[in-house]
Amino acid sequence: MRRTWSRREWTCFALATLVYFVASLLVLRHVLPNPTHLLPYNSGIDPGFRWLGHMDQSMVVSVLVRNAHLLLTEPWSLLGDGQCFPFPQSFTLGEHMFGEGLLIAIPWALTSDPILAYNLMLVLTLWIPGVTMYLLTYNFVRHGGAAFVAGLFLLLAPPRIIDGGHPYLHAEFWLPLILLFLHQLFTGNRRWLPAAGLGLFLALEALETIYVLLAVALVTAVYGLFLAARFPRRIPSVALPLATSLAFSIGVACVVLLPYFDTRASWDVLSGRPTALFRMGAYGPGSPYFVGGLGLVLALAGLLDRFVHKRAVRGDDPRAAMLAAALTVVWASATEIPIPGTDWALPGLLALLSQIVPGLDAVRALFAVVIGLWVPVALLAGYGMLVITDRLPRRAGIALVALLTLAIGAERLVPEFARWNFGSALDLFAWEARPPEEDIELVRAVNHGPVFDVPVASLENPLSRASQARHLLLQSWNPKPSSSCYNSFDTPLAEQLTQIGNALPNVGAVESLAAIGFGQILSHDLAWWPPHRARWKRRVAADPEVVAVMPEVARSSGLSAYALTARTPVHEDLERLGGLGEGP
Repeated sequence: MRRTWSRREWTCFALATLVYFVASLLVLRHVLPNPTHLLPYNSGIDPGFRWLGHMDQSMVVSVLVRNAHLLLTEPWSLLGDGQCFPFPQSFTLGEHMFGEGLLIAIPWALTSDPILAYNLMLVLTLWIPGVTMYLLTYNFVRHGGAAFVAGLFLLLAPPRIIDGGHPYLHAEFWLPLILLFLHQLFTGNRRWLPAAGLGLFLALEALETIYVLLAVALVTAVYGLFLAARFPRRIPSVALPLATSLAFSIGVACVVLLPYFDTRASWDVLSGRPTALFRMGAYGPGSPYFVGGLGLVLALAGLLDRFVHKRAVRGDDPRAAMLAAALTVVWASATEIPIPGTDWALPGLLALLSQIVPGLDAVRALFAVVIGLWVPVALLAGYGMLVITDRLPRRAGIALVALLTLAIGAERLVPEFARWNFGSALDLFAWEARPPEEDIELVRAVNHGPVFDVPVASLENPLSRASQARHLLLQSWNPKPSSSCYNSFDTPLAEQLTQIGNALPNVGAVESLAAIGFGQILSHDLAWWPPHRARWKRRVAADPEVVAVMPEVARSSGLSAYALTARTPVHEDLERLGGLGEGP
């Protein structure tokens, strides 16, 4: 029978969610003094490379705000234009981040401030895994303290709390609910309700990056196979609901992922990148991918107890399945696994699949599937906490939970303890990310369509190209398609667009931009070499023909905006780009 929660259980859950919220704020404490200006970054990054992390994060903010803006205004355009305009479906050149676009949509709607909305979204990406892990663990252990510790363990997973710039890499936070609904589907009396929950949260994970999707698929498949082996007689009754939920989530995944294959086939990109995987030492002490001393002890206690007590819920004790899932994730994210006592090694799962599965050779950091490790380990740690507190008096159990809460927090957030466990401090510092207010007001005020940014980036100068990330961040205050392109893969149109940009303000180049859909030119005046800036300003002001097709419509101390008024029809045939930069 389905069991409803008592008032006491609801109270414990409410307190847990409150503590998780406080813990999330604690992780982001360095941005709290000014969350509309500051963004978090990993303090362990070498100072010489922090600028690169800031550029990555600037691009991520812009993509997430663009996704949120379209979800709220034109959801049918989500798979359309963005950065790297006019390249079609340019999200396929990197991470699409649709899942985080959903999370940031409400903060963006409430604030209209990209940096504040992003920081609020980061709070959610920390808080949600704690809550979902609590629900999964409590379903099995029926102990609020054990469930709370498991949730805190997942919330404070080291890769999550050191990386404020790539939240899409740590978005496995719906996985606990996927496992919960899968368990209910096989063991409960209801079929379609848990199948609907399973399909919904699998679909949400399908909106995430391929790294997270692979991690979730591995853990879900292992647990599903264990359930099928444990309850073979129930397979006929769950087959249709399960197939329906899988079909729905796979359909969502196809909508998101098939454009990548179209881009790969049409433009000869998204291939040939070296794949990075882990060596086994990455999972041990001194690495941010180590589960931590306390996590390891609690998980081992939970596993050892499996040989003594079978703590089954509706006939299922998931600990063996969770151990198998954790080992599968390790196997998938490793280059190879040495076989003790021999010279042999088992090749890594994804190392093998990357040579077989189409598209995996475009995925650089396959080791990131390691994020799937923390959910099964967190559940095992919850069982370990149950073992420790099971026979203690209630007050002693509460005191021990409080003590372990402080210990887990100290292990991750106190630099000395973090270095001993994970090799470095797990701390997020803050950097000033907000552009000048007058530039923001200009961007908000000018609405003439897709933006062409000048000066154009040099194809040979990485520093010049990195500046495009800052252009994208600025334009996130009024999201629209942009020629700026900061992505995992370069746009195949970069050379042609550079030729057009270098020909500006030639009237033919202006008309070329209008012909392929641009509506305005935004000059980042401080980015020009001064003689070039002076020459640009002089030519724009002195030539009546140029003034007629690109009149200046707004100016700040750092920007000049020009509307494109050329009457040239818009063309969708991108092959025309080859000659569009030429003069009349």
